Amino acid sequence: MKELYCDGGVVGKNPSPIGGVFAWCQVENGFRVKEHTAPVRPADVGAPVVSNNNTELLALLDGIESLPEGWAGRVNSDSQVALGWVFLGWKQEAIPAPLRARLQALRRSGRLFGLEWRLLQGHPTQADLAAGVGAKRGLPVSEHNVWCDKACQTLARTLA
Repeated sequence: MKELYCDGGVVGKNPSPIGGVFAWCQVENGFRVKEHTAPVRPADVGAPVVSNNNTELLALLDGIESLPEGWAGRVNSDSQVALGWVFLGWKQEAIPAPLRARLQALRRSGRLFGLEWRLLQGHPTQADLAAGVGAKRGLPVSEHNVWCDKACQTLARTLA
């Protein structure tokens, strides 16, 4: 199975005047085949601060845009808000204009067709990972989402 895992976070408090980070990884048959992390500055989102929702959305947008043409599989995120914006057509007023334009371009491109999506529980414990489901919310968990979270934390430390 082909999957994309995405995560994002801010540096310091949310929202952050410093910025944030995001990470994604493409997985095939349980193995990471491609991964990416990037910083997010307030100028990148066209706002004086970067929110966690901004970075989570950027992780999804960048990850999906990186997929080869015709890729079919499942997109995974622990952000219900970002998944709602991308896949469920939630209202976009809270999205800064540059991110909203990028989301609308992605939607017009047709690249979302054929993609499944799944909400994950973030920050699972070892027991959650062993069980495959988070005890707090009963949602699926994944070592690949943990990788994305740790990659975000590592990059964030360099920006603080």
